[in-house]
Amino acid sequence: MDRINKFLAVRTGLSRRDADKAVEAGRVRVNGKIPEGPWVQVSDKDKVLLDGSQVSAGEFFYWAFYKPIGVLTAYGDGQGKDTLEKYAFFREVKPAYSGRLDYDSEGLIIFSNDGDFIRRLQKADEKFEKEYIVTVNKMLKKHEVEELRKGIKYENTKYRPCSIEQHSHDRYQVILHEGKNRQIRNMFRNYGVTVKKLKRVRIGTVNLNELKPGEFREFAPKEIREMLDV
Repeated sequence: MDRINKFLAVRTGLSRRDADKAVEAGRVRVNGKIPEGPWVQVSDKDKVLLDGSQVSAGEFFYWAFYKPIGVLTAYGDGQGKDTLEKYAFFREVKPAYSGRLDYDSEGLIIFSNDGDFIRRLQKADEKFEKEYIVTVNKMLKKHEVEELRKGIKYENTKYRPCSIEQHSHDRYQVILHEGKNRQIRNMFRNYGVTVKKLKRVRIGTVNLNELKPGEFREFAPKEIREMLDV
């Protein structure tokens, strides 16, 4: 038995907060009746409807998606910009995701209808490394790289220690253990360096592999085991 908000979150990709709102708005029926509130306990033996459609246990899916540059990591109206709904799968299913990337960045985002997994992924940054390839307009100085490795403060925001290695005169590999908004761009901006291209290539043990922009793939069984066991 689970509270109905958890039941909905696990099976639909809704957050528990959005599930609460759906219950309060009367969009949910349990065995033909509107539940008293999101605390009501249900199981797979109950007939649960959301907006008139039955919510079934089904199977969880775990997807790696290569977000291209020029796509907002969001559903709905992008006010003239493409959103995830550009892709039929996301337009129809709208699964939850972890690993938001800004409009001008590209790379790996993880999607799943396993709500508990997505929430763990979002709340346990330190357990899931995020690896990026960063192209810049000029080199960092040696002491600046060392400062970034130890962690810096930029405009009242503290950034934790990270791993950073220089691959060429204008390219760096950066591995973070947190995921603050525009973090890498701000880290480099602190030294007057502009990020020209930002690509996330790995979250935890999941890599982009051979994906091309706009493509997605299922996790391999090993990836599912490794990510769920964290």
